[in-house]
Amino acid sequence: MADTPVVVVNGARQVGKSTLVTSLPYRGSVEIVTLDDVVARAAARVDPRSFVERPVDTLVIDEAQLEPALFRAVKAAVDRDRRPGRFVLTGSSRLLAAPDMADALVGRVEIVELWPLAQSEIEGARSDPLDCLFTAPQQLIRPGDVTRADLIDRLCAGGFPDSFSRSPRRRRPWFDSYVTTTIERVVSEIADIERASELPRLLRLCAARSGQELNVASIASDFGAPVRTVNSYIARLATAFLIHLIPAWSTNLSAKVVRRPKLVMVDTGLAAHLMGMTERTLITPGSPALGALLENFVATEVLRLATWSQSGISVHHFRDRDGAEVDLVVEAPDGRIVGIEVKATSSVRADDFRGLRFLAERLGDRFAYGVVLSTTPEATPFGPKMAALPVDVLWRA
Repeated sequence: MADTPVVVVNGARQVGKSTLVTSLPYRGSVEIVTLDDVVARAAARVDPRSFVERPVDTLVIDEAQLEPALFRAVKAAVDRDRRPGRFVLTGSSRLLAAPDMADALVGRVEIVELWPLAQSEIEGARSDPLDCLFTAPQQLIRPGDVTRADLIDRLCAGGFPDSFSRSPRRRRPWFDSYVTTTIERVVSEIADIERASELPRLLRLCAARSGQELNVASIASDFGAPVRTVNSYIARLATAFLIHLIPAWSTNLSAKVVRRPKLVMVDTGLAAHLMGMTERTLITPGSPALGALLENFVATEVLRLATWSQSGISVHHFRDRDGAEVDLVVEAPDGRIVGIEVKATSSVRADDFRGLRFLAERLGDRFAYGVVLSTTPEATPFGPKMAALPVDVLWRA
């Protein structure tokens, strides 16, 4: 807000966008309006220019996606007066996915993406393990203190403030309501979807594929709809921050690199709920769902951490058709790479580093570090640029 006329705070419903923007220490006068209010929404639709032209230093418009006509009015207001911090917009869908928003505010807007709470936020810890993996990874090689049962509790609780603060029994109806209201209020508002009532089933099919490459044909077959239709629906679920697609990574290491994105649920607690998994079912030795949910958990923790990394990192995944794969490839702006593998195992073997060694051999000095994160509390070096670390390295201070 110190140097940009329009700031957009985007994120899923119930992550705390409204709480955040109403508690900021604004400089000068501020007015906060929400388009959840039917009167305010009607006024914005009838006369968007008058709606945004108010005698305040900052106008905050909550749930701005509900009235796309405002974007042109905001553009006109900014073109007349480009003072920084004039507008703060929040949205429960990706506002730049709306053509009016993208066309109107290009060059005038900065986007802050708000995720469900990271574990470090829940714990109140100040840590930046991603940057540390690039600069001083040896500092992270120390034992953890999270137990397998505690980790499973964290998977099931998720990061929505209203979910992790509830008991497991009370969490289930909250997640049910969350899916219903999000599809009714967000997905249906951004697109006219013919089979909107069936989207919860599609979301469950996506949850069952957490941590896997996106195979739209497989989902379409189970959903009973054409691939083109399901592809469109999945795009809507991503726009509404219910799912996230991690892009494939490649710098021509192999002509056989697979280009499909990896599908993750934005919140692992929601994923576990949609899959019908509980703390009791996941703690059972050999639970087939634990590996997928743990990978989803680590992926979303890394994506959360990436949003406040000081180095501007990006997150991808890697796999080629010969079987070499790395769950997460974290790339710094200078081209250096950190690889992250996730294993729901109590012991890490040398073979678990196969994909990381593949990257290290081909990238040379660009390969900064590789880690295998697992449920074991031990931290063990596996050579000069690799280590097995406990999962809680992502949030411990």
